[in-house]
Amino acid sequence: MTSPKSVKEVQRLTGCLAALGRFLSRGGDKCHYFFGKIKKKRKFEWSESAETAFVRLKEHLNTLPRLVSPLQGETLYVYLAISEWSLSAVLLTEREGVQLPVYFVSHVLENAELRYLPIEKFALALFMASKKLRPYFLAHKLVVYTDQPLKQPLTKLDAAGRMLKWAIELNAFDISYEPRKAIKGQAFANFTAEITRPTFEKNVATRWTVYVDGSSTQNGCEAGIICQSPEGDKYEYAMRFNFQTSNNEAEYEAFLAGIKMCKAAGAQEILALSDSQLIVSQVNGDYEARDPNMIKYMQAVRQEIEHLKSFEAKQIPRTENNQADDLSKLASSASCDTPRHVFWEVKERRSIEQELYTPVVAILDRSSTWMDPIIAYKVDGSLPDDSSLAAKIQKRSSWFEWWNGVLYKKSFSRPLLRCVTPEKGKEILDDLHQGLCNSHIGGRALAEKALRTGYYWPTLREDALAMVQKCDKCQRFSHLIHRPSHPLTPITSPIPFTQWGMDLLGPYTAAPGGRRYVIVVVDYFTKWVEAEALKNIRTSDVRAFIWKNIMTRFGIPQAIVFDNGPQFETHKLKEWLADHGIHSCFASVGRPQANGQVKAFNKIISEGIKKKLDEAKGLWADELPNVLW
Repeated sequence: MTSPKSVKEVQRLTGCLAALGRFLSRGGDKCHYFFGKIKKKRKFEWSESAETAFVRLKEHLNTLPRLVSPLQGETLYVYLAISEWSLSAVLLTEREGVQLPVYFVSHVLENAELRYLPIEKFALALFMASKKLRPYFLAHKLVVYTDQPLKQPLTKLDAAGRMLKWAIELNAFDISYEPRKAIKGQAFANFTAEITRPTFEKNVATRWTVYVDGSSTQNGCEAGIICQSPEGDKYEYAMRFNFQTSNNEAEYEAFLAGIKMCKAAGAQEILALSDSQLIVSQVNGDYEARDPNMIKYMQAVRQEIEHLKSFEAKQIPRTENNQADDLSKLASSASCDTPRHVFWEVKERRSIEQELYTPVVAILDRSSTWMDPIIAYKVDGSLPDDSSLAAKIQKRSSWFEWWNGVLYKKSFSRPLLRCVTPEKGKEILDDLHQGLCNSHIGGRALAEKALRTGYYWPTLREDALAMVQKCDKCQRFSHLIHRPSHPLTPITSPIPFTQWGMDLLGPYTAAPGGRRYVIVVVDYFTKWVEAEALKNIRTSDVRAFIWKNIMTRFGIPQAIVFDNGPQFETHKLKEWLADHGIHSCFASVGRPQANGQVKAFNKIISEGIKKKLDEAKGLWADELPNVLW
């Protein structure tokens, strides 16, 4: 086969290569030079690089691998490769410990695809393979071997843009992701470059830098710490010690605190800088510590850095450690004078002192829970052998998040909900219903309150309804409905806080201060309730309540609806309301629905007070705010 001498011959060559595409390992890389010649139709030039690629292509065509057909139910494996201008993938099957090729696919990057991030190129390679090899992806279980973090963005639907689009498409297939393994077999010698990371990736700095300075003066013992992230962000800390230390001990305390802060931020490589030659030399092992406290401090530092990838301590001149020194001096001043960007801490004991504790024997429940399959899939990708059950777990797991060893559930309009067992959930419901909160609300409202509190388990609503049905107070004081249902009465009030309904409750058992009545007012639009316990229900008391709880808080309303109580029908109250431009409305004696909004809240308040009180009936006034809120 001779070298092409025109654009037409190059087109004929690329057409033949397209027909042999399933046999060509990394075909996009091998044909890249030929595609470039097709685009330049005006002037054909067969360069030396194109000739070299043509010779290599002929050598590869002489050693094409033997492809096999996958068997029914056989697991297939996928390896991905990217380069600067193309993507490649190979579909394999493994038989008797030998990997055999099924199909090779490739894709030449164009335009914006050339500027994708490496992780996006790997995801695009898998998406491209799923499009070209769709029958294989639908009929078989696939395992993707890669050293890239593809599992996180392609299994969770919390990505954005094109990654979200690819994730939705790929979730239709039975795909799992495992760490990269070596390719077995000489047939894949040309594909091994896929496994190595591209040379155009940039090295990312991962080392944190800590500046520390500690001192002991007459004003006290203090330390200053500056933690600098690999990106250059600085976090400043000022520490004061409520115990007497030497300068060297204060420096060690700053050393330990700085290392712990960096480790808490996820640092694995730390560079510690200090102006103390003694401390740096002891940490590096150049000097020997003889003082008992110094020996303990040195051992504590070495214990903290034991599991780090790298740690280095250096001595710097005092002039280069001015900022940490200023922070240590700032710590000796009052904490209220500390700038807002500086974190403040006061230590009560040395880091080397052992805290006194009482041994506690805890009984751990190791029984399986509803969260175990989801956690297993989120942590290590393990699924049950049953394919239908595995598909359900995969679909359900997209609504959950594993973070810091805790499983959370996502929701549309709420923050992440912490997942708990049904046993723990019943304790939460008991606390919300009749424990510290002591609300005694209905079953559906109790379930919604548990969700607003931030907890979730599958049987939440059923458990809430069952708890309310078994609650003694809820059953004894709940109202019995014997009448047939009646259509609700619509109330028109298009503007908030313009129309209120007012009513009185009582008399109750005398509360402290002689209070026996409750005056209630409800806004017709927002359903906002204001209530107050009163000793008397005279016109002056009603007028004072309106001024304090309505006019000074929500402005002057347009109208207030009263019942026919003698406190509301007085000439003084009507005249006072008219002077402020407030229209007085009175409900008909034979038609209480005219002021039904406030009547409904009266019933809620009365039932809430009864449920919260046992024999101490005189405490109802103190429980009134708890009933409202």
